[in-house]
Amino acid sequence: MKKIHLVLILLCGSLSSCYFVDDIFDPPTPKEPSLYEKAKKSIGNYLQDQKNYIYDPYGFGELVIKKPIDIVELEKLEKEYQSNPSAKLDSAITEKKRLIELYNIERTIELDHFFTYQDSTGVMTVYETRFTLNDTLGVKDVSAKIKLDLEHKYQSILDFFFYERPIFLTTSYQDSKILSQNFYAFFKAELERQGSIEEKSEFLLHTLEVTRQIKLKGKFDQQYVLERFSTDHMTDNRPDIEEYENLQFSDLYQTTLENSEDVESYYFFHKFIGSFKEQKDTNVVLIEFSPYYEINNIYQMDRPFAQYF
Repeated sequence: MKKIHLVLILLCGSLSSCYFVDDIFDPPTPKEPSLYEKAKKSIGNYLQDQKNYIYDPYGFGELVIKKPIDIVELEKLEKEYQSNPSAKLDSAITEKKRLIELYNIERTIELDHFFTYQDSTGVMTVYETRFTLNDTLGVKDVSAKIKLDLEHKYQSILDFFFYERPIFLTTSYQDSKILSQNFYAFFKAELERQGSIEEKSEFLLHTLEVTRQIKLKGKFDQQYVLERFSTDHMTDNRPDIEEYENLQFSDLYQTTLENSEDVESYYFFHKFIGSFKEQKDTNVVLIEFSPYYEINNIYQMDRPFAQYF
């Protein structure tokens, strides 16, 4: 099945300015594992060495080799020296080697890895991490891109999401497979666009909840799912509203981008009873959702309320 392939943004400094090459190491013999397989094994061994955790690998991204410009220039000088030896080239090679050793400049490999850790208490944490390996394939640096503690109800859903297993109940397996793959592609593309570790982790959790709701009913009932999201939000995330009681939701509407059929947002109206600053009253709000069904904004509506329903 498909893996999550995330775009790698490579930032290069001055002495470690980067020149990308397809293969910086000698090509493997037919019986020898590829550089990609060796890198995956190195990362796996590194993670398995962490005590008191159960490591479960899901997948790896694309391997990126980074070759500092200083090493490229050294190789160029050495090649020139072989064809035309001179004291000037010999001196330049010696100086370049000195700088490389002084600043510990080396080839590196970057590889993203999606995996889970489960501790001795049963708590499972999802990680997506960028590993930087040195030229001997040792782990040089680790940078987390996702870190999310999973409730038990999401642990099996993670498998469905990552491996893109069918979640729709349709007349045929093939139809369910196609619908599910389209759904996963839609959310995985947005997951890649998220920036910080907090944003990516939060969006992954949101996506797993949408996936779970679809799997429970075998279909994507947008009205039902967004009503659930709204009542949970009012109960869990609005401590300023006490004695919340759901009364009514309008139909779900959508807005589209100008000159396009692409969805810009979804929204509906919600009537509820609640106490705000110890004053109990009936309220109507407009709840606006992103194209990915996240709650974006909530607006208080004026009376009369009947017009919204």
